[in-house]
Amino acid sequence: DVYKRQTHRSLLLALPLLATSALGALGACNADAQAPPGGKADGKAVTYDAMPLNPKSKELAAKGKEIFQSRCSGCHGMEGEGRVGIGPALASPSFLAAATNEFLVRTISNGRAGTTMVPWSSSLSPEEISAVVAHIRTLAEHTPAQLNEAPLQGDAKAGAAIFSSICSRCHGRTGGGYVESSSGTGIGRKAFLDSVTNGYLRYIIKHGKDQTQMRPFDAKAPTAVANLDDKQIDDVIAYLRENAW
Repeated sequence: DVYKRQTHRSLLLALPLLATSALGALGACNADAQAPPGGKADGKAVTYDAMPLNPKSKELAAKGKEIFQSRCSGCHGMEGEGRVGIGPALASPSFLAAATNEFLVRTISNGRAGTTMVPWSSSLSPEEISAVVAHIRTLAEHTPAQLNEAPLQGDAKAGAAIFSSICSRCHGRTGGGYVESSSGTGIGRKAFLDSVTNGYLRYIIKHGKDQTQMRPFDAKAPTAVANLDDKQIDDVIAYLRENAW
C-alpha cells in the first residue's frame, strides 16, 4: 500500500550506503496525471517518514553539514537562511514539513533549470546527497505535514486574477521570481512545477514559508496576506500549472 511504499523509500534514503540504483528508483518515482513525481492523486493524505534515528544518523548529518557548507552555502547561506536573489531559504519549518525526502533528493540531484541550482549528481555521490538531505532536516524543527493530494479542482481563469492581484507582487508577473527583479522565488517555471505536488503547493500557500516573506494565505489565518479559501488556492495552482513555462 502507499504507506509501506513511502516507508520503504524513506528507509532507503536514510542508509548511508545508498546504492545508485536505489537513488534512481527514488528519483524516478512518478505519480499519475493529477500530480507530479513524488505525489499521489488518489485523494489520500500523503506525508514523509522522517529519517529513522539510528546509530549513524548523527554521523550522516555531520557529513552532510560539511558538504552543505562547502557546496551549498554560497546560495542558501551557511545555516540555510537563504540569499535573496540567489537561493531560497531552507531553514523553514513549514517548507521542511511539506518537502519530502524524495523531493529533496531529486532537487539536489537534478538541479532546477533556469535558476542557480545546478545538478549535483555529477559531482556528489548518492551517499553524499543522502547526507546533505540528513543535514537539511536538522536546519529547523519540523513535523511531517499531511499533504492533501486530492485531484485539483481549480479554475485557471479565476486563478489568473488572484495571481495577478496578489502573488505577482512578490513572485513576478509570470512567476519568474528573481529574474523579474521580484523579492520572491520563481514559481512559474515548468522545472519547479513538475517537481512539486499539488499537496505541497496547497500546504505552502495556505501556511506560508516560515523565516521568509511568504506569509500564509489561509482564510482562517489572522496574519494572512489575503484570506483565500481552499477553492481559491486550487484556482491559483491551476493557473500556475496551465501557464508553466
